[in-house]
Amino acid sequence: MQVPLSDPVDVAGFHNEATRLLARQVPPGEVRWSAEPAQDVAEEPLDGERAAIRNRAARAIIPQSFIRMSELVVLHRDADRFDLLYRSLWRLVYEPELKNDFGDADLVRLRQMAQAVRRDIQKMKTRLVFRPLDVRGEPTAFAWYEPAHYVSETVGAWLARGDGPVRWVLLTPDRSMRWDGEKLLSAPAVAPLPDPLVGRSEREWAAMLDAMPWL
Repeated sequence: MQVPLSDPVDVAGFHNEATRLLARQVPPGEVRWSAEPAQDVAEEPLDGERAAIRNRAARAIIPQSFIRMSELVVLHRDADRFDLLYRSLWRLVYEPELKNDFGDADLVRLRQMAQAVRRDIQKMKTRLVFRPLDVRGEPTAFAWYEPAHYVSETVGAWLARGDGPVRWVLLTPDRSMRWDGEKLLSAPAVAPLPDPLVGRSEREWAAMLDAMPWL
């Protein structure tokens, strides 16, 4: 059974689909998860909780500790993360004693993935450097960053909540993000990106941003 998700970090979609599959008693071996990069421009929630669960059934079936861990694991670049998450969730539901087995290989791997994502989020927060540019006559702070995992939108929401620049643009290989002081927009990544990325003048960066229709 092929289960498509709306994008690589669609944790809410995963939770809802996992709840539905569990209710139908569909075993992990019969499920193949897939997620394509989002191709639309969307306004991101400022609280950064893209993974919030609104489905009461999901809350009832999925352990809260697993929900919290899965919100991080979904941001990992491992292509098998959804399969691993659903297999582990299935086992936690049907093997309740598993939650006390701290040496289980699947759960150990999930904890390692969650920790790797935490580190990547913190690294991006501390290493991100904005440069001042003039884009369409507006002072705009600009930054380019290549995270190890899908953490761009999480960090973007954190930036929007903070006391950073009034207007900024953040480009990554996964998504392009813009904050205008009121709305946080997430758009598809710029493709192809200029090569080389480093060493370009402020005028070249400003011209590239000026050509982006979603800015």
